[in-house]
Amino acid sequence: MTDILFGTIGMLLLAVTAADIFRSLLVPRASSAFLRVGPALTMALFPVWQASTNRIARPRLRQTIRACLAPLMLVLNLVVWAALLITGFGLVFWADRTHFEPGFTTLGDALYAAGSAFSTLGINGKVEGDVTRIAVLICSVAGLATVTVVSTFLISIQAGFSRRETLVLRLESHVTLPPAGIAILETYAEEAITRRLGPFFESWELWATEVAISHRAFPILLFFRSNDSRCEWLAAFGAVLDAAALLDAVIADPPPEAKAGAHFVLRTGARMLCDMTDQFAVAHRQEIDPADRDRFLSHRARMQKVGYALIEDESRTFDRYLERRGTYAASLAALGKRLQIDVDERTADDKDSEPQR
Repeated sequence: MTDILFGTIGMLLLAVTAADIFRSLLVPRASSAFLRVGPALTMALFPVWQASTNRIARPRLRQTIRACLAPLMLVLNLVVWAALLITGFGLVFWADRTHFEPGFTTLGDALYAAGSAFSTLGINGKVEGDVTRIAVLICSVAGLATVTVVSTFLISIQAGFSRRETLVLRLESHVTLPPAGIAILETYAEEAITRRLGPFFESWELWATEVAISHRAFPILLFFRSNDSRCEWLAAFGAVLDAAALLDAVIADPPPEAKAGAHFVLRTGARMLCDMTDQFAVAHRQEIDPADRDRFLSHRARMQKVGYALIEDESRTFDRYLERRGTYAASLAALGKRLQIDVDERTADDKDSEPQR
């Protein structure tokens, strides 16, 4: 009776773990967090890790320590999966120990045999009975399959991270940090390349689509930090959306391709942020600070200074700007709060970024 219980527990453990690996690595969409190792590790480690790093005074060291969390969770996830599979097979072997020669005297012997089979080292001694031999073969194949799938998974994680950071790094060469939408528009006006705002917004629209797909399929990517804490990927995208909102709401006659690009990136970006917020955060309403109107008027003055033709009605353009920004601001703020990424474009002394000169 006890052996049946051990065997049943082992098979249930194998089924749950295999389902978790399948949903995490092979299903290209988000799935339920129920009986999942990854979400459990995130819930356990992320709040403690972030609270601990908040006490570090040196920004560079704090960013380095924060950046270690995602790789650590990734490695722990893989280790826990392997341990659960070995434990499951070990319980099955222990329940069927009469078919192993020499037999197992302790549960530890069965776990060691399962570990040896899982790592393809093989089991010492004879294995009798067709069902038992099939179980040993399945254990060995499971070990090889896990290594293969995990290797592919790691490559996908690295590829997703690299694609996400490419445009972020390019943006760092355009404006001072932290990035701001107004600085992006100033940069293109000062360089007399405002017609290239269309392709610029188009590239970020494609970026948003790729990030939505990759981060939904592999949620661990959300916790990988950018290289520079002053230009985190979420803050950079927020600046791009702000630039699109300003162009659409304030500029009187922008190039058609730039206006269309602004529309498309705003729609795609708002949807991406909304989907991510629904999956990983709790959205909240963002109250507009009255001082934001003063900053908006300052942005208008800066845009006019670099040569943009503006819509004259300040109140109407401010309302349009709030309307455009309202499609994504709450989700951006909620996701930034969840990941502890500062998405405010202002610096510590309340100054906006400027074009790189």
